Amino acid sequence: MKSIAVPLMPEMTILGEEDTQHARLEADLLSRAARGEGRAFEALIRPHLPMLFRVAGRLAGSASLAEDAVQDTLEYAYRHLHRYRAGTSFRAWLATIAVKKAAGTARSERRRARRHEKIDPLPPSIAGDDKLIRAEHIARIRAILERMPATRRQAALMRLDAGLSYAEIAQALDTTAGSARVLVHLALKEIKKEMAGSGA
Repeated sequence: MKSIAVPLMPEMTILGEEDTQHARLEADLLSRAARGEGRAFEALIRPHLPMLFRVAGRLAGSASLAEDAVQDTLEYAYRHLHRYRAGTSFRAWLATIAVKKAAGTARSERRRARRHEKIDPLPPSIAGDDKLIRAEHIARIRAILERMPATRRQAALMRLDAGLSYAEIAQALDTTAGSARVLVHLALKEIKKEMAGSGA
């Protein structure tokens, strides 16, 4: 595997010594992980786990489903590490996979819940419960995200939950930083408009 060279983007500054050491370490871990070294892969993904759980949690809807989505993400990343493009953001590559896996997990759970409701409908919840209100708020945001075009949804999640720069989002979605900025802006505008309309 080629050594990882971090390209200069409009939003990036020249790499300092610490950044250069990090890039070299990541390149070494990528190379070893690609050869099948499990410990190298574990060290490679460990710093990204909090980000992956944030991304998965937004769409999956529960901690257990988020764990499933993250596990699917890690398994996919390990099996398809050869698809990672040297010189691009590894964090953005992982975030892209996590968004897709979490969306798939959420769809599967909705199908399962619909089947279950037909068999055993749940009793109505008690109105005014703070936890219920918060859960409904989160569920509305999730529903809004799920109705968005896939690219817009991915850009929003990468910015809000993964904390990626517009340059990293552009790299992951194969677009420009300007387009990534527009996608995120449109997503946030849509969320605010629909939440305001629902009285949230």
